[in-house]
Amino acid sequence: MKGVVIMKFHKGRLKYVLPLSLGVAIASYIMLVNNYAEVGDRDRILIVIGATILTAVISYFLFPQEGDNPKDRGPY
Repeated sequence: MKGVVIMKFHKGRLKYVLPLSLGVAIASYIMLVNNYAEVGDRDRILIVIGATILTAVISYFLFPQEGDNPKDRGPY
């Protein structure tokens, strides 16, 4: 198909994705424990997991790697 750009998996992105996801997981758990004590333990864990996965997906696509878009000559 012409015009379709398929992204390759880049291991280089993991150096951004993993620390951000870990930071979000820790921060969200601390915020839930300190500010929302009425939230149950199971729900707290589910919220943390959801926030972590959402952060990982968004940050994976926001940090481009060289070669993602052949027409792009951006600052890498």
